Amino acid sequence: PDCPCAPVPCPGGRCARALLQRSHSSATPATMLLGRRRQTTRTVWDRLVCSRAAHSLPPHTIFLPAGRDSTKERAQRALPAGRTPVACLLGWVGCGERALRKYADLYTRRGVDVIALLLKPQHVALPVSRGESTMKCIADVLSAADTRERPIMVQGFSAGAFMYGNLLTELGRRGAEGADFAARIKGSVWDSPVDASGVPFGLSRAIMDGGVAGRSEGTVGQRLLQSALEAYLSPSGPMRQYYQASSDAMHGKAFGAGFSSPLAVPTAVIYSEADTVTRSEDIRAVFDKWREAGSAVEEAVFEGTQHVSHLPADPGRYEQVVARVVREAFAGAPAGLAAGAIR
Repeated sequence: PDCPCAPVPCPGGRCARALLQRSHSSATPATMLLGRRRQTTRTVWDRLVCSRAAHSLPPHTIFLPAGRDSTKERAQRALPAGRTPVACLLGWVGCGERALRKYADLYTRRGVDVIALLLKPQHVALPVSRGESTMKCIADVLSAADTRERPIMVQGFSAGAFMYGNLLTELGRRGAEGADFAARIKGSVWDSPVDASGVPFGLSRAIMDGGVAGRSEGTVGQRLLQSALEAYLSPSGPMRQYYQASSDAMHGKAFGAGFSSPLAVPTAVIYSEADTVTRSEDIRAVFDKWREAGSAVEEAVFEGTQHVSHLPADPGRYEQVVARVVREAFAGAPAGLAAGAIR
């Protein structure tokens, strides 16, 4: 049930006031004797928790606070108020929380909060009801009055690039508010990004792998599903427009809201020539356009690594790439963040 004590649900949606209201609805003479104690409990809980604004995140999205070990920290389901920089991690299809926490830790140890989207097949296969709606919710959360001063950076993995395109498209619909949001995006990191043309193969493999990367590649089931998705995304089909809008935003587009993509911000792209899901020449073609638009793009080419498998292969090098973008993106730490926390 929604929390009745604030316009925004409390973390978990199970605050003391909601629980007490339900208990009062079925009160007996015996339980009424505890009314005064319940009133005290309600007041204390409201002051400690309900008065602290927290904005509910969409399904499959978690929040991890800065300054802690994200591999061990308990995940939260709401974004608290604040001005601390936040990294928005858009995971690959089928990524688990445990895997994405290893990437989140690269940010939280540097004083940056993290919102992490654990991407599911439906986010890509249902571009409107799941893909666009999820990014709209994230944009709403980060546009709230008590969170809109947070500087933002994005790290997208594989089809996370598709979700980022959805975000830019959503910002383009918001006019001046969308332009203000885009101006808060200070940097980006891309790990094995997939364009619209790579969705049929990448999504079919992710669905058929069953949690073991690459297990289904080339199998009859994977090929059949890939063929079905190619038909689903046919240029003449009704669904193509949604994927093309995201792709156009990644390649470069001037939005009516008053901003253009790509954004001229510090950027790194991490990929491998051995990746069988996305083609390196396609990646280079996109980020050459980003350089022309003014982005400082660093290419980190890993040898022999597979799709979104670069961090385990060389953690030190991967962290150096991320750390460089974090430093440049958040060079001016906002008030309330300890000096030198961004490193």
